[in-house]
Amino acid sequence: MKLAALVNPRSGSVPADAEDQLRTVLEELGEACEFTLLDKDDICEPIDACFDTSPDAVIVWSGDGTVACALERAGEAGPPILPLPGGTMNLFHKQIHGGPCEWQECLRDGLTKGRMIDVPAGCADDHRFYVAAMAGNLTDLTGPREALRSGRVLEAIEKLSGSDFLDFTNAMSFHADGMDTPPEGNAALAAAIFVGAQEDGNFEFAYINPDNPIELAASGFGALMSDWREATGVTTLRTSEVRLKHPKGYGLRVTLDGEPVRLKSGTSFRRISKGGRAISAVYE
Repeated sequence: MKLAALVNPRSGSVPADAEDQLRTVLEELGEACEFTLLDKDDICEPIDACFDTSPDAVIVWSGDGTVACALERAGEAGPPILPLPGGTMNLFHKQIHGGPCEWQECLRDGLTKGRMIDVPAGCADDHRFYVAAMAGNLTDLTGPREALRSGRVLEAIEKLSGSDFLDFTNAMSFHADGMDTPPEGNAALAAAIFVGAQEDGNFEFAYINPDNPIELAASGFGALMSDWREATGVTTLRTSEVRLKHPKGYGLRVTLDGEPVRLKSGTSFRRISKGGRAISAVYE
């Protein structure tokens, strides 16, 4: 098997000597591999160059954002991705490997007895996401949360001070597949759309529409310190498609797998069962 490896040394928990550690384990397994370090601002070009060599499988040691980028560049027919947890949340890795696991375990089990699986994805206009889309003011919490998790408290405070996440005037309307109520009856100041694992079948759509700024603050700081879905006042439902609309027709402030984008008001987010391929360390 022709292996390639993409390593992002700037991801949250990838060690400085990641290439050496990965190479050592691969040699123990008798596997040769071509390495690419994603240590520049532009990671798309080196990822494309890696895929141009036609590898049979690609190891990606990184956080959720980088592995999502690799999946999108590979496409549905590209080489399967073996993701190794190297970020702060590692939500995608938990989806693929059935829960938290160490990178060595994912690598060994994935290469020796893992199985190939189709990876679901979310689609929003021409964009794809493999973990989650977030819309509304709470998208501003991504930067402060990462700073806090890295111990950069002053940076987190500075980012929060320049944020408008407590603005109480820009509730979106939404309509989820199967809902009887019209979009105007469903309001959300912030929403998140989680792709989930293949067996989930639908998105998990989580939203908040608090009655006052104090409740919004409680939800916001809960999302800052833990899983967004566990924050105060969050409602969740299952759906295969959801449409978000700004009340004034303004563009939607959205992050897709942590990357900020602007989408037009009325954008539909739909789930597809195959957005790529991956190697899961969970064997049958």
